[in-house]
Amino acid sequence: MNVLAINAMLQGPGLLAYLGEGARFLVCDAAKPAPGGSATTMLAAAVLASPAGVVVNGVLTLAQADAEGDMAAATGVATWGRLELADGTWVEDFTVSGPSGSGQVKIEVIDPPVGDPEAKLYQGGRFLLGGVTLG
Repeated sequence: MNVLAINAMLQGPGLLAYLGEGARFLVCDAAKPAPGGSATTMLAAAVLASPAGVVVNGVLTLAQADAEGDMAAATGVATWGRLELADGTWVEDFTVSGPSGSGQVKIEVIDPPVGDPEAKLYQGGRFLLGGVTLG
C-alpha cells in the first residue's frame, strides 16, 4: 500500500477497518528501507486503539491503545516509522525527525540529556503518540 492508496481509503472508513485491532506504529533507526522492506532496529512500537483513530476531512489521526504509552524497546535516534497491521503486514512507511527536522512524523523527547539528538529514544522510556496525522 502507498500514500495514494491510503489517501483513497481516507475518503471513508476503509483505512480504519483495514487496520483492524492491534495495528501498530513502529519507530526505527538507520536508513528507511524501500517501501515494505526489511525493518532496521525497532526503537518503539505504539499499539493502536481499535479503531486506530479517527478520520476528519480526509485526515487520519492515530490513537494509541494505552493512554500511558508503550515502552521503548531500544535506545537510538528515530529516523523512520512504519504503520503495520497486527500480523506485521506492511501498510506504509514514513520519515521521522525531531521537531525542527523535515520528517513526515515528528518525535519530541521530553527532557532529553543535554547534547542528545532531538529524536533520540531511550530503552525503557515511555513512547506516546501525541498527534500523528496522515492524509
